[in-house]
Amino acid sequence: MAKAVHFDGETLAFKTNEDKYSKLDEQAYAELLFAFAPYMDDAVVDIVKRHNAGTGSVNMDRYYFLVGPSKPYKSSSFAHCHIVEVKQQREAAPLHYFPSINPVNRLNAAHLTARCQRRMQRKPDLVLDEVKFNNAHYLVRSRHHAKVGIDPQDVAMGTKAVNGGFEYFAGLCGYSLALAHCRGDRRSTRFATSMSVTLNKVKRELVEIANLYAKQVVADHALFAQQLANK
Repeated sequence: MAKAVHFDGETLAFKTNEDKYSKLDEQAYAELLFAFAPYMDDAVVDIVKRHNAGTGSVNMDRYYFLVGPSKPYKSSSFAHCHIVEVKQQREAAPLHYFPSINPVNRLNAAHLTARCQRRMQRKPDLVLDEVKFNNAHYLVRSRHHAKVGIDPQDVAMGTKAVNGGFEYFAGLCGYSLALAHCRGDRRSTRFATSMSVTLNKVKRELVEIANLYAKQVVADHALFAQQLANK
């Protein structure tokens, strides 16, 4: 909230940050408000389009809704606000190769994601739903209350990379992602321990697959750059 929202005593809205957010025109704002307001748990205070977020979904439409008490805005109402993400969904890439592995996968992508998150999360999101909007499926979910980051150079560069520093950084990334995806605020390690034992059995294969994927990305980028050069 503190990183994303501006409050000056009268106005409560997302901060101006062209790298991350863009303001919507009146028509787009009204359409989004009409379509998604029924799924929110409070009044919609502001809406912006989110840019440059995600990895496999970086090119999908994504909106942030600031949700909380309606006007007048004051410091006490700010404490009850939270951010809800509305994110366009696509089918998971493996389904292209395994279309019939499970009938559940015939659900639309947003419905399937919402169902999976309800089962994975030990502490479910305050808002979690799926909506069809403009002939596309969208996942509606509360953003996690905390957002922290770590720069790779702080852990994996220079003397810090000696004696397993890079592996330590990779481990921290995996552990943090696991906690974030399961909303594991209680930090139970039983599931993590079980997964660690299981994955350790196929560690070599996972490394080989990751390296093959990295090489494929480099090759794809070279081909893309060549196609651009040849117009």
